[in-house]
Amino acid sequence: MSKHKILSAYFLIMLIFVFTGCGNKEEAKKVDLDKVEEMENLPQEPLTLRIGLIPEQDIRKMAARYEPLANYLSEKLNLKVTLVYLDNYAEVCDKFIYKQLDAAFFGSFSYVLTKARAQIEPIARPDYQGTSTYRGLIVVRRDSKISNVAQMKGKRLALVHQATFAGYLFPLLYFQEQGIKYLEGYFSQVKFYGGHDSAIFALLKGQADIATPKDLVYQRLIKENPDLEKKLEVLAVSEPVPSNALCVSKDLDSNLKRKLKDILINLHKDPNSLPILESLGGVTQFIETKDEDYRHLYETIRVLGIDLNTYPYYERPDMGFNRGADVREAK
Repeated sequence: MSKHKILSAYFLIMLIFVFTGCGNKEEAKKVDLDKVEEMENLPQEPLTLRIGLIPEQDIRKMAARYEPLANYLSEKLNLKVTLVYLDNYAEVCDKFIYKQLDAAFFGSFSYVLTKARAQIEPIARPDYQGTSTYRGLIVVRRDSKISNVAQMKGKRLALVHQATFAGYLFPLLYFQEQGIKYLEGYFSQVKFYGGHDSAIFALLKGQADIATPKDLVYQRLIKENPDLEKKLEVLAVSEPVPSNALCVSKDLDSNLKRKLKDILINLHKDPNSLPILESLGGVTQFIETKDEDYRHLYETIRVLGIDLNTYPYYERPDMGFNRGADVREAK
C-alpha cells in the first residue's frame, strides 16, 4: 500500500473515532437566542460627569487650570469627571441641546444664550478675593496714540466671539453709545479671534489696533508678563457681569446636583484645596449663583434689541457668520 493511501486511511479512522466519541456524550445544550442571561462579574463602567470648558485660553493653560478641580470632584463624588474642551463658545450650546454635556463653565452671554435653547441652571461661580464678576475692556497699544473713539476710525478691531459679553456685546453697546451703529462701516477690519487672550496677542503683534478682552484674562496675562502693562492701555470698562459660573443640565440627578454645589461652595474650607484654588487663578472661594445675578446682562441684551431665540450664536455661513475667524471688511 502506498504512503498516500496509508495516511488517508489513518485520517478516516480518526474521524470515525471523533464522531463516535461525540455521539456518546450528552447532547449539546440548546441556546435560546430570545433569552438574555444576566452576565456576572463583569467590570462596571464608572458613572461619568461631563463638564465643558469654553475656549478662554490656550487649551494647555485651560487643562492646567481645571484638571486639579476635576480630579478633586472625581474623588469627592466617587465618579469619573471628564473635562470636555470646546472649540468655540457656540459649541457649548449645541452640546447641551443634544445632551452631550452634564455641566459647563459658562461665560455670562453664552449662559443666557444656552438657557434660551436648553434647560440649564447656574449653581456656583468663582470669587477672586471678593470679586465674583468680570468686566469687558476696550484696550489699545500705548504706542498707537489712540485715546478716543474718533481716533479709532479706519482702524482694525479685534473681537472675541459673538457669544461673549466682553468680547462682543460690550463693544457693540459701547460704540453704539458713541454713535457708531455698524462696526463694519467704521473700522477697516472687524475680526473675531475666538479667545480673549488671542485678541490681546493680536493687538500686541500689530495685527489689530483695538482689542476687547475680559478683564480677568487681561489681568492674568499682566500678572504672568508684567512688562505688558507698559505696552497696553485700557480706554473703557463695562459694567460687571457674573464670572464664569458652573451651570448644570436640569436633567442631572438632583442629588448629584446638590452634592456638586455643596462641594464647590465649601471647597475653600478644605485645607487640601489650596493648590486647586491657586490653579484656578487665585480663586478664594465659590459662591452660589442664580439667574437673577445676570440682571445687567439681560438689560444690555434688551438695549441692543437682541432676540435670544433667534440670535445667530453659531459660526455658520447661512446665519451670516463665516466658519473660523470671522472677518468683515468695511465696504
